[in-house]
Amino acid sequence: MEDIKIYHPSHPEHELVLRNFKKPYHCDGCKQQGFGPRYRCESSNCDYVLHESCMFNSQSATHDFYSDCTFKFSYEPRSCGTWCDACGRNINGFVYHCADKELDFHPCCLNLKNKLVIDDGVKFKLNDKVTSKCIWCKRKSLKGKSEGGWSYTSKCNQYHFHVHCITELIQESWKRGDYENETTSILSLKDPELRLRRSSNGGSWSRGGKYWKIVKLFMTAVVSILLGDPTAVLATTLFNVIT
Repeated sequence: MEDIKIYHPSHPEHELVLRNFKKPYHCDGCKQQGFGPRYRCESSNCDYVLHESCMFNSQSATHDFYSDCTFKFSYEPRSCGTWCDACGRNINGFVYHCADKELDFHPCCLNLKNKLVIDDGVKFKLNDKVTSKCIWCKRKSLKGKSEGGWSYTSKCNQYHFHVHCITELIQESWKRGDYENETTSILSLKDPELRLRRSSNGGSWSRGGKYWKIVKLFMTAVVSILLGDPTAVLATTLFNVIT
């Protein structure tokens, strides 16, 4: 089957083709990390790459967390000091902006689900703060505009994650070069057994323990959204076998 080639306004000189390499990339649209599927320019001396959500951006978008907001797409932020209201990190490329509430989001961050249901019916919901300490940083809140943003809290009140801290996990793994091998699975990106601080209840972190399994399932779902790899979300259903 012949590859489908598509032009994008941000790169009008060459066509882009869908590719699915199991290795990381840097999106030239939103300037964020990506993994797996991407739209790539294969012209000589050119390696322009876009997330799927950056390739097929909508001129306007909504999110359940802000039901009364309409976010307008732009190819660049309003200023160099624009921060994402989901992950708290700087926005350097494609952005969705709500003028009424002065909110800004990376395209992949705007794809984060308002509600997530993980193994055994554990339900997570987005909040603008956590009610208990974040599993990653051991704090309820993160100070400063660059470290603000959304958090996920489980309905059972046992699991709390800052979205900013999840992006920190991605950044640390990226700097270590964990994904330079093309055969590396995206699932290795989110192994909290290796990177998360140990819980004060040491027994809950034993391999195969329910607490650890729920954390790993949750991290798989969220990180796959942030990296623009929707196929990895489906992989969460396989973790009962893996763990």
